[in-house]
Amino acid sequence: MNRHERCDIVETRLGRVSFDIKPGDDVSRDICFVCEKPATAWWYAKRGRMAHGLADINGQIVLLCEQCFTTEERDGGALIRKFWNAPDLKITKGGAYGDIGEIRDIAGAIKERGNKPTN
Repeated sequence: MNRHERCDIVETRLGRVSFDIKPGDDVSRDICFVCEKPATAWWYAKRGRMAHGLADINGQIVLLCEQCFTTEERDGGALIRKFWNAPDLKITKGGAYGDIGEIRDIAGAIKERGNKPTN
């Protein structure tokens, strides 16, 4: 099991990408990162073509199936649980920050403090 510090930061972003896949092209490696089922393309009305769902997790690009993409857009958390190999991880919504640098500064301060009391 992977062990992560309480203040590790995981940045995730969702997106879609269109590939020109032709009949007979090998798509056997197109597997969903979360559920490990085929990550086939589905209709993306905004672009008027087929597209794959993808996620950027700390700079690592992974494919998502339509169901996992839709669930992640709505609820969030499955990517982080899978990335950390922590299926029972409780994830709560935090506050709003101007940029990721603020969050990194806070996490760094907490790591430095360790288990020492704040007062």
